[in-house]
Amino acid sequence: MSGARAIVPTQLAIGLGLIALSVVLAVGAWRFPPEMGFVILPAYVYPYLVAGFLGVVGVLLGYQALTGGFRELDSGNGTLPDGKAGAAWVTGGLVGVALLINLIGFVLAAGLLFACSARGFGSRHPLRDLAIGIALTLPIYWLFNAGLGVSLPPLVNAWI
Repeated sequence: MSGARAIVPTQLAIGLGLIALSVVLAVGAWRFPPEMGFVILPAYVYPYLVAGFLGVVGVLLGYQALTGGFRELDSGNGTLPDGKAGAAWVTGGLVGVALLINLIGFVLAAGLLFACSARGFGSRHPLRDLAIGIALTLPIYWLFNAGLGVSLPPLVNAWI
């Protein structure tokens, strides 16, 4: 039975934690009054979407953990390589967003956070990561502004 892969308990816990979080979000969304709503969609739509997304990711991560662990990790012990540098990149991205969001706008600041986080997890393609971050952030910006009627900092500030 040399081909069998071991279950990785810590990684399974991450998947189960995401599934539990998705259930909590779904229960919270279910408790919203039906007449309560925003500009276009009822109040419960977005929490249900987030809960569904987290549930799917949790199931996929749990499946990977049950079949041998996360596929893209370099080390055999279930941890990311160079954890301190990765944590520094993610922390730097969070601080950068806090400092820059009113200067460069929501979309660019969130794109920068995505690029820093990707670097923290081992990516070596900062321009590609920035472009992906901006592409992921634009629909979020439009959903909040048009769908929920919530004003986020400007798309991109005019002085840039």
